[in-house]
Amino acid sequence: MGRSVGGFDSVAESILHRAIGGAYTAPIYYFHASNCNHNAMTDHAVFIHSTGTGPFMWKRLMAGLPDGLPAVTPVNRGYAPHDLMARGTPFEIPMDLAHVKQQLPTGATGLHLVAHSYGGLLAMQLALDPEVPVKSLWLYEPVMFGSMKALAAQAPERLSAPVMADLQGVFANTRLFNDLEVGGTDTWLEGFVDYWSAPGVWAAMPDKVKDMNRAVGWKMFMEVRSQALLERPVSDYRFDTPVTLLHGALSPSPAQEMVRQLALVNPQAQVEVLEGLAHMSLITQADAVLPAFRAHWARLGLAG
Repeated sequence: MGRSVGGFDSVAESILHRAIGGAYTAPIYYFHASNCNHNAMTDHAVFIHSTGTGPFMWKRLMAGLPDGLPAVTPVNRGYAPHDLMARGTPFEIPMDLAHVKQQLPTGATGLHLVAHSYGGLLAMQLALDPEVPVKSLWLYEPVMFGSMKALAAQAPERLSAPVMADLQGVFANTRLFNDLEVGGTDTWLEGFVDYWSAPGVWAAMPDKVKDMNRAVGWKMFMEVRSQALLERPVSDYRFDTPVTLLHGALSPSPAQEMVRQLALVNPQAQVEVLEGLAHMSLITQADAVLPAFRAHWARLGLAG
């Protein structure tokens, strides 16, 4: 059984096709639950979306779910129409964690967390919460710039010179993390979108697509800022559950390095390097990601 708000099948699809060059998409707001008896004593897959997107991003990937596994796609704070955050609204990551936890199925025997980018950071934090019965993690480029900043300061020998240089370049851009006047504005959105996609993507976007990003621009900035301030050691993200870590071969080197560092503290993790793909390819080239998604469930002994 499914439910959608704002057009799961039509509006989300149209936005995906409006994305310039297939590089970046704007948010659509809806909550979707499949096969849902949320109080049933069973396992669920929980899909946690990334910055500037929404639950719509999972539609194509969900085709790879094992038969009979219920799916829940919570929406993060600040993305639903009734929950937009005005400029200047305070925000910290625990607010998103509490909000997502409220949307988890009650009585579930286990949760398989599937997440992208900032959503990956939320998933890792949830997996450390003893109240959340996590059974596995599938993480596509979880971001943790704060942890990488701490690592660069405390153990620079663990990072290659090119990665160190790229990290220094990211943190030298004070607008990205620290400028409360610029954060969430068009200037900031251009830098953010182009970093994760390609130079010129923001400029080429139709105004309607830009407007959808502007509506959540402040929350986007606060997510980026908050995770950069979270200098939690990478070693804290050690899990005793099956983990699949993925990154695109064309993604920025810090994103690739975050996956590598997480794999070092999770020797049980399966690392997938997706040739020809990048950070936003999970949305724009979902069909190319599906084999790695299905392989995760196969490793868990679940039919695809």
